[in-house]
Amino acid sequence: MDNLEIFFRVALLGFSLILFAISAVTYKRIGSRRLLLVSLAFAMFFVKGLLLTLGLFVDSIGDNFGSSVLVTMVDFAIMAFLYLSVVKK
Repeated sequence: MDNLEIFFRVALLGFSLILFAISAVTYKRIGSRRLLLVSLAFAMFFVKGLLLTLGLFVDSIGDNFGSSVLVTMVDFAIMAFLYLSVVKK
């Protein structure tokens, strides 16, 4: 595992946490369902980043979550939340 991969995994974790916090606070103020869906997407990015980062230290998490099928399913769910936030009226 090289340093660049570690950097981007930790950066994904931090950036997604910041974006989730901002969107959750905004949702609480405004109450828009669109913002709720965006918040859920950022929360899923945070969970994905957390699992990827924990996978650096715990081999069983890295082996299980590292499979491309599971990562692709999480990415699909994130994209679905973002899509629904755009088309939802």
